[in-house]
Amino acid sequence: MTKYIVDPVTRIEGHLNVEIDVNDSTNTVTTAKCSATLFRGFETIVVGRDPRDCPPILSAVCGVCHSDHHLNGTRAVENYAGMLSYTNNYTQETTSIPKNAVLSRNVILGADWAYSHAAHLLVLAGPDYQLYNLLEALSQSLVINNYADLLKWAIIPAQAYMHQLITLWGGKTPHARSSIPGGNPVRPTPTVIEQSLNKVSNMRTITDIVAPVIWNSLTSQATTLAGLGPGPGNFISLGAFPDPTTSSGTSNMPLLLARGVIQSPSTTPTQFDPAQLSESVASSWYNQATSLPVTQEPVPQPDMSNPNAYSWAKSPRYAGNPTESGPLAREYVSGLYPKLGAIVNSILPSVVPGLPLNPNGSVFDRMVCRALELVALVGSNNTTKNLMVANQPLNLSLVDVLTALGLPTNGLLATWLGEMDINEPSYTPYTAPSSSGQGIGLWEAPRGSLFHWMSVESGKVSDYQIVAPTTWNVSPAGPLEGALVGAPVGTTGTYTDLLQTAWIVRSFDLCLACTVHAVDTRGRERYIKVK
Repeated sequence: MTKYIVDPVTRIEGHLNVEIDVNDSTNTVTTAKCSATLFRGFETIVVGRDPRDCPPILSAVCGVCHSDHHLNGTRAVENYAGMLSYTNNYTQETTSIPKNAVLSRNVILGADWAYSHAAHLLVLAGPDYQLYNLLEALSQSLVINNYADLLKWAIIPAQAYMHQLITLWGGKTPHARSSIPGGNPVRPTPTVIEQSLNKVSNMRTITDIVAPVIWNSLTSQATTLAGLGPGPGNFISLGAFPDPTTSSGTSNMPLLLARGVIQSPSTTPTQFDPAQLSESVASSWYNQATSLPVTQEPVPQPDMSNPNAYSWAKSPRYAGNPTESGPLAREYVSGLYPKLGAIVNSILPSVVPGLPLNPNGSVFDRMVCRALELVALVGSNNTTKNLMVANQPLNLSLVDVLTALGLPTNGLLATWLGEMDINEPSYTPYTAPSSSGQGIGLWEAPRGSLFHWMSVESGKVSDYQIVAPTTWNVSPAGPLEGALVGAPVGTTGTYTDLLQTAWIVRSFDLCLACTVHAVDTRGRERYIKVK
């Protein structure tokens, strides 16, 4: 038995230690431990404060998905104040804030997702997949000869365009401040909308070129990637992007991405029930009962005396089971990814039986869903039928795919901008409740399901809990640890031995906290091998 220790894992958001034991006769992973090595503790900061202090403070939980924490903290306050309710068994939402506020929040969070997905596909995971041959493909039509050229042409502009879009509606980026309990008081003017559409158009130009290359590269490796990193077969989505433009207005708003769960062996989504959400600390450095419903947990109290603990991550469970969160989970629950599979299967039935290729999830399925969301958000003008599957022509363009899925070809961001009413308000005054109570914020961040819960007594926060997307995936005995078991490990003694385990780890697009990259001065030893 050989042990490998990778600490820190680079090109992810935060501090992660991965330890794997490898069977020397089969050269496969037998056990894995993933340790979140940084204590967050933000919940302790907001105790004793006015509930309205929580969103701006808690946006600092992350430097990437800051807008998601800010918005979900705001939603928890609005739920406590009676301004937001989850209706029809949590499948829909009713709010008293104006339609413009709902739409502008969708724009802020949609832009946040778009740049986060682009960063993952092109920077964080991209190098693991040889950049999908982007350098070679783009050099034929653009001046892209090296990675620095790609950074200059695609990656940095993509983040800049989406940050500028968030700033137009959020005041600044990162850590926008405009979403407050009661709405998003940035009035939609023709000028702001025009500037916003211009940012989306510029982003669309980039994705129209890189998205087909990413899709074609992933599908050419589908056989290998679909067999790597299967999860537990349980998936959760807390829903995102309510639609206030139906005949019901801001009452009983449907969610573009549904709220629900899939529990193995079934692949049929069922309704989300917050009473089924609990967290265990049996293997975590906290002092509390080993398993409690999240809405009954005390404020996190660090305690490193447990000899069985090895992570600052708790272990979220739905109905007692480890559950995967992320783009695959929500596209699976919403039915959008299986619908894409049916479209591809109707053209190449012998190649793609359906999607997900692996019903428990895989490296392939997670990466494709992330790329699908990016294109859905920014739209496409690409009508060239250049999409392939397993190196076979699909005879579809990006525009064809969006049309077949029933998504707007100009993108969700542009659609939300076009549905705003410049003559209507964007804010409703907030009135603090006179009684104590609780509030829940349900949302999907780029990396998955985000749960905020607050308890308020005498007008001050008495307890707060956050279950972040990565907590679901990186938890002790959670989806990532299970996905690593069975992964092949090489025997060359170089960093390429752990390449496929790296693909699995990065397919979850982990976000523990901001960190630095680490490598020795010669660029050689990337892991520690212990006999």
